[in-house]
Amino acid sequence: MRVLKRFSKTSTGQKLIGFIFYFITKLISHSIRWEYFEQSKKSKIFDNKHKYIFCCWHNKLFLGPHLLPRNRVINALQSSHSDGMITSLAFQYLGMNVILGSSKKGGMQAFRRMVKRLQLGESIAITPDGPKGPKEKVKEGIIKLAQMTNTPIIPLVWATRKFKIINSWDNFVLPYPFSKGIYSFGKPIYIEKKIDINKFELKRLNLENEIKRLTRILESKIN
Repeated sequence: MRVLKRFSKTSTGQKLIGFIFYFITKLISHSIRWEYFEQSKKSKIFDNKHKYIFCCWHNKLFLGPHLLPRNRVINALQSSHSDGMITSLAFQYLGMNVILGSSKKGGMQAFRRMVKRLQLGESIAITPDGPKGPKEKVKEGIIKLAQMTNTPIIPLVWATRKFKIINSWDNFVLPYPFSKGIYSFGKPIYIEKKIDINKFELKRLNLENEIKRLTRILESKIN
């Protein structure tokens, strides 16, 4: 076990594990019988004329990236710790760009890079409660990013009929292959540039509650 742990922290080990993670998630995603629950027009989300900040809970990271549109440049924010690096490599195999950073390490630099990418007309993908929680609590960063760049936030939610919950801080969800699945892009959430602290907090709570609301709807429909 110690040898495997050391290997997983090497560049070669991370590349190998990253590819395996990507390959497994791709196989499972393609095996699921997906249904789209419309909150936003899928055609509008999937055209390449608009930039968005996509977000999903950290515990839905297993399949979330596979449901994002492929006809645009998407930059995924990921932690720079070893687990985050493995996920980052999997994202790159999916054709996404990766911006490394978190609230504790490289946060401001990563934030500036995301602002730059959005100014260039590219999109961003974020887990608003990652990388270490609290679970399903939206942090301020995504609201500030949307506010500064005048970019709408699009919640991404999915659920499958059969799944396993891992004993982790976020109760990470592992979907079973060949299950029935449902997913949805929520309605765009805009953040005005000039708002006071109270309204800023209200916007943060609105996003948090909207993701939870969509999650409840999809879970009830799939079951």
